[in-house]
This record gives sequence, C-alpha cells and structure tokens, in this order.
Amino acid sequence: MTTAPVPAAIPAGRPKKAVLIKNATLVDPCEETMADSVQDILILDDAIAAVQPGLDRLAQEHHAQVIDGGRWLALPGLVNAHYHSHDVLLKGRFDVMSLEKWAFRALPRFFPPRSDQELRLRTLVGAAECLRSGITTVQDMLSLWPLTAHQAQVVRQAYLDSGLRVVLGIQMADVGPLDTIPFFAQGLDDSTRELAKGPAAPADMPDPMAELQSILRDSPAGQGDLLTWAVCPSSPERCSRELLTTMRDIALKHGLRLFSHIAISRLEAVAAQQIFAQWGGSPVRYLQSMEVLGPHLTLAHGVWLNADDRRILAETGTRMVLNPMSNLKTRNGIAQFQGYRQDGIHFGLGCDNCSCSDAQNMFQAMKFATLLSGVNSRVDNGLTAREAIHAATMGGARALGMEDRIGRIWPGYRADITFIDKDDLVYKPLNNLKRQLVYGEGGRGVDSVMVAGRFLVREGRLQGIDQAVLEAELLSLMPVLQRDADAAEARARALDDVIAQVEQRCMGMPVGMQRMACDAAEPDACRINR
Repeated sequence: MTTAPVPAAIPAGRPKKAVLIKNATLVDPCEETMADSVQDILILDDAIAAVQPGLDRLAQEHHAQVIDGGRWLALPGLVNAHYHSHDVLLKGRFDVMSLEKWAFRALPRFFPPRSDQELRLRTLVGAAECLRSGITTVQDMLSLWPLTAHQAQVVRQAYLDSGLRVVLGIQMADVGPLDTIPFFAQGLDDSTRELAKGPAAPADMPDPMAELQSILRDSPAGQGDLLTWAVCPSSPERCSRELLTTMRDIALKHGLRLFSHIAISRLEAVAAQQIFAQWGGSPVRYLQSMEVLGPHLTLAHGVWLNADDRRILAETGTRMVLNPMSNLKTRNGIAQFQGYRQDGIHFGLGCDNCSCSDAQNMFQAMKFATLLSGVNSRVDNGLTAREAIHAATMGGARALGMEDRIGRIWPGYRADITFIDKDDLVYKPLNNLKRQLVYGEGGRGVDSVMVAGRFLVREGRLQGIDQAVLEAELLSLMPVLQRDADAAEARARALDDVIAQVEQRCMGMPVGMQRMACDAAEPDACRINR
C-alpha cells in the first residue's frame, strides 16, 4: 500500500551521526495515518528526520550510514509503563499467590539494606532484559530501603550506563499493612504482629523526605531526556494525607510527573470502603478531593475501579497503566480494558515487578491484554491487536507524559525503534502483521533495538551491557540475596494463615463489582461487572 509522503524534520546544522534504514516494513499504531508499508527511515543524531521511500539522496547529503532493513519489521520502541527494578533478582521465586502474601516476600521493606553493587547489578540486569525484548523505555517506580540519595544515584548512573530510556520515580509510603489490610491486625498475636512490621529500621536511617528533596535538587536528569525523574506516592491508602500532600507539592515544584498504584486487589477494594468511607469508598474521589488527579498523574492497575471512578479519571485527564500479567499472578482479577477504552482513557501497558510477572516482555503483556479483554465481556468487543500495539507504544508514551517524543516512528520523534526479524517462522506466512506480532511474537524475533539513534541491541546481542560480566557478578552476589530472601519467606509463611483467613472473609463481602473469574457457586457475582 502506498502512503502520502511524510514531511521531513531536518534539524538545523550538520548532525554528528546519520543512519538510513532502507526498506523496513513499518508498523504504525495509527493505521489511519500510515499503513504497514515498506519505508526508509532517516535518523539524524537521536531523532527521526524522515520516513518515506527513496531517501537515498537525502541520506547522502548527511553522509549517513546505510543499513539494509529489508528483513526487518520496524516497530516503535516498546514502552514498559509500569515497572519496578528493586526485585529483578527475585524472578522465579514464587508461584501464584495473593498480592498480600507476595508483598511480605518480595518488597524491599522486608529485606535488610542492599549493597551498592547489588543495586547496580539488578538495575543493569533488568535494563538488559528489557532491551533484549524490544523495550526502549521504562517507568521504574523504585523502592529503596532505606531511601538514600546516594543509592538513588547508584541506580541513576546504572541506567545512564545502560542507555535505556527511563522515567525514574522514587516510591514512598508511611502506612503499613497493619493499617491497610482489612481485619489483619486483629488476627495477629504479639509475635506475628512484629513480623508484619518487617525488620527494624536502621538506627541511622536518614529522613526519607529530606533524601527525596536532595535527590531532585542535586542529581540532574540524564543526557537529553534519556533519564527523567518522577515522584511516586505508593498508593492512596499507603500514604498519609500529609505525605501525599507533600509529594504532590514537590512534584509541582520541580515540574515532575506523579505515579501511583490504585485499586489493585479485592482486599484493597474491601479496605477502601472503610479507609475512604467519607468519599463513598472510592480512592479516586479521595484523590480528587486532594487535588491530585490530572494529566500530571499516572495510576497503575485500577482493577477494582467502577464506571464512576473511570468517568472521573477521564474527565480529569488522569492517565492509566494496566498490568495484566502481574494481576493474574497475584490473583487480583481482570481490569476493565473495554471500560477504560470506552471512557476514552488511552491506557498504557506494563510488566510490573520481576517477581510477580517474571518477564519484562511487552509481547506477553499485549497478548494477555487482548485475550483477557475477550473473556470479561459477553460479546466480541475485546481489544484488537492494533489497539494492543497502540497501548504498548503510544499509550505507554502518553502514560509517561512523553507522547510528543516517543511511541511512533515519525519525523521529529526520538529514534527509539525495535527491529524484528520478519524471516522468523512466526511471520511465515505473513497474513496480518499486527496480529502475528501480538499473538505470535514472544520476543524471539527481536533482532536489533535502537534508543535515541544508538543501537543497544544488534543481531540479538547487547551492545552497551556486557552480559558475561553481569553473570559473573550474579554468581558472587546471589548467595547473600538468597539467604535474605529465604529469611523473608520464613517470616511471611508465619503470616500466611492469618492472610488466608482475611482473604476468605473479604471474598464474602460485597464491593459492588466483580473482577475475579466466576465461581460456579456464586453465579450472581458475575453479573456485577461495571
């Protein structure tokens, strides 16, 4: 199919670097503007300058390196819009379990302070996995225990060394599980109550808010916009009113985005009826009363929000990221994909924690999103493959406030591109490019990955990260982490029976919606789906 020429975006002055990708099959999330078609892509420095056939002459003028892209599908760099790097090294430790049981086993608060070496290693391992699976941008909602400006700088530098584009957010909370999990505290005795609090804070732990202020004041963003900062109140119920207000004001002062979790599990939906009773049990209405909602805020999960909540989010322009893989593994339920779409909320997708999805793989996220959306309705109105690609590219860009820079292969946008080998058998025969990307691709076909005009993966090999060095460091570091993870597991196991009793009690309490798979013994529950 032929398409109209796209106006070039040629910057003034001579570029330091020019690359021409010839004859790649372009995958564009917006079919109405550029159908899947063979195109040349001219890249000058870190940006896309032109996208159209026959760019040889323009490339010659800029002395461009010419690369034959004839066997490539050129996909906008995938945006992992909700991610946590702090448990990269815990992948594979857990089978399916509830969010509440998992949290005691995996969150930094339940581990001793980590070494600088471990922080750098886990950041690079996570970045390497993302790049190898075609992800060019992540929003890392980072938890550090304790929070120090020094260790935030360690993570910052690791990201800059990796070349991955990141919106790095510092996550904070000051309300613990004893006050957020319904009926939990009353089921504990003295010994288990101490276990639920987690290890004692270090005696010399600095003030978290002072450290956050120091990070934002003294640690500049990365080269260009490869690294930008964000502020991350963990969730409405895990932050006191004072902490949420302070973090909101800090974000406004520094011109930064806010990221937070909301309405993840059924237990949280039950707790919300009490915690946010003044606002009708709605964490969204609570945030609205705090003047937190708006285009500057991105919320993750939103499984247990109803139609009224979605309407408020749409009206305020608040942005959303859905995380189908982790929501399945931690038994949270199925988000209302169609509801968000119908309400005009153009959500992004995320892979979430490494220990509750076990793969930083947006192809899996896209496939789960389409398939799950097909079973939470009685009619055929699930997400299409094109909509899933849109969510993983342009939707993710919008969730990060970067929709004017990433998410498309378009003149003026950053040269963040994932090149997929269309000679892979997934595409033989090639009946429908977008469907085969979403339903067939698993990451095996990712051949090369470019971020800001620089190849970070070439012919399946990492270019800026030495995988052999990472593997050697893992051998030396993992025994300490495994010891500490085993200790966290033992403490958590002592709480499992109480959490199981809480879950059973909460499952019998109505919350006005159903997001779990139907129980044959409770068919009426499946009709409450708004």
